[in-house]
Amino acid sequence: MIKAFLLILIILPSYLLSDNTDGGFGSIANDRNEPISFSSNTLSFNQETGTSEMKGSVSIIQGNTVLSSDYAEVSFNVDTNELERFYASGNVVLKSGNDIARGNEAIYNFIEGQLTFSGEVHFSQSGSTVTADKVVINTETGSASMTGNVQTTLLPTKQEGSGE
Repeated sequence: MIKAFLLILIILPSYLLSDNTDGGFGSIANDRNEPISFSSNTLSFNQETGTSEMKGSVSIIQGNTVLSSDYAEVSFNVDTNELERFYASGNVVLKSGNDIARGNEAIYNFIEGQLTFSGEVHFSQSGSTVTADKVVINTETGSASMTGNVQTTLLPTKQEGSGE
């Protein structure tokens, strides 16, 4: 039983991310150099603290990556103007390439390249799905961990010449 559990923890993230040739979630790793556009019903910006707060119909787009939520807060380094951390809550949906993640909250740590979804998380990639209370994804390597009521559906890859 323990061996099967360990096998799932080691193989599952790689299997779910296998269609992504860059190894991470969707096109996030490639989109980092693209311009970012923000839209929301309200926006407040504080240059001194390096924070921006958006409320209502939040949409953040960078390359092929789109995040929507009810609320978002972005933190940046006031000296370099580089993004450091992103927090979203309320109906959070992240679409990147063909990958989709949904949850109650999301935190993206730009410095560590770590994306964390929590609260009724639903993660879909190439038809395979994971639901869990929390999913943590390294956006560069594709490694992932899922915790809390984890349920998984994996679709086998179609083999060439198999008629499928």
